[in-house]
Amino acid sequence: MKVIRSIFVILPLTVLLGSCIQEEYAGPDPDLPTRTIVVYLGGDSNLSDETARKVEALRQGWTYTGNKCLIYQDTRDGARLLRLRGGCRVTPTPYVETVREYGAEDSASAETFARVLREVAREYPADSYGMIFFSHASGWLPSGTLQRPRNQSRSIGVDDGGTARSEMELADFAAAIPDGMFDFIVFETCLTAGVEVACELRGKADYLLASSAEIVSPGFTPVYPAALRLLCNTAEEVQTALSAFGQAYMDYVSINYTGARRSATLSLIDTREISLLAVRMHGTLPAYPVGTSDLTRLQHFDRPGSYGDSPALPRYFDLDEWAETRLTPEDYPDFRTQLNRTVVWKASTETFMDGQNGFAVRRHSGLTTYVEQEAFPALNEAYRRLSWYTALQGI
Repeated sequence: MKVIRSIFVILPLTVLLGSCIQEEYAGPDPDLPTRTIVVYLGGDSNLSDETARKVEALRQGWTYTGNKCLIYQDTRDGARLLRLRGGCRVTPTPYVETVREYGAEDSASAETFARVLREVAREYPADSYGMIFFSHASGWLPSGTLQRPRNQSRSIGVDDGGTARSEMELADFAAAIPDGMFDFIVFETCLTAGVEVACELRGKADYLLASSAEIVSPGFTPVYPAALRLLCNTAEEVQTALSAFGQAYMDYVSINYTGARRSATLSLIDTREISLLAVRMHGTLPAYPVGTSDLTRLQHFDRPGSYGDSPALPRYFDLDEWAETRLTPEDYPDFRTQLNRTVVWKASTETFMDGQNGFAVRRHSGLTTYVEQEAFPALNEAYRRLSWYTALQGI
């Protein structure tokens, strides 16, 4: 009799869950495009504990609308693929389902990153794809060129769980993404709103939501419960949804933080406009590396000396201000017009990390640029290999 009672308890639950799953696949509005969001949490580093808080915040923000959200989470304990479920009429409480356990692996490997994208695209097909990418980052800079010693450097994605620290460089990150895969990438990473990053990701994602400066912990975690729905809503234009998500974060920072923590820069970049922006910037490349004294008056978005970097000089300058110093008065207005088509939304706080080697944000165009400097011969050489450098030369 106990077995029979157990069967009667289990069967209704099975039917209940089956109904929710059926409802999820059917979707509440078959006329809307479907979307799969990939959340890539590269946290096998000092960010390991933060990934758990992000997963919980994403779970709280999940409301089923006919779409799917897959989370790749790499921590000190290993990597796994998770899926947000529930949040529908039959199962209103969202929950996290473990899809696959990978064990220990290198989340900063381009091969791992590409494999995860292939798995998600194959097993969770959709009309539209978006990605949230979380890890350490330093924009376009090659691995080992921001922090010292070398084994404490950053690039796009970091994994220090193995015998040696691993980093994924920008070109490898871009190459791992199938052409045209993403409608958008949300970078929950530092120093990623560089024109060099945007140029490298042309043809990979239409829009990038990124930060010119660092992203202060806990990043987007506090706004995921209320704002994740914006990224899932295919009834809204992508540009409108991403601007609203970015504004939700900026509002949270402005209202809830004070002092150094009240620090944020965000911008929404249309990568499809980058090539035309390069056309409008012909003539901005110096014929020789610029001296330090020539750059001291320009707005920068890094905090030189805060990363163990030597020499402690800025590397990330405001693109608009740099262009204004280089272009003729006749050419600059055309550049500004194109810049406004490229950066479709932006916001910043008045200061960044005030009192902690920070700076005033007196100018924020939404894109940064590297400027060749005499103090960085190796960086200058790497810069000349970028797609952005080639585009500026019209090659």
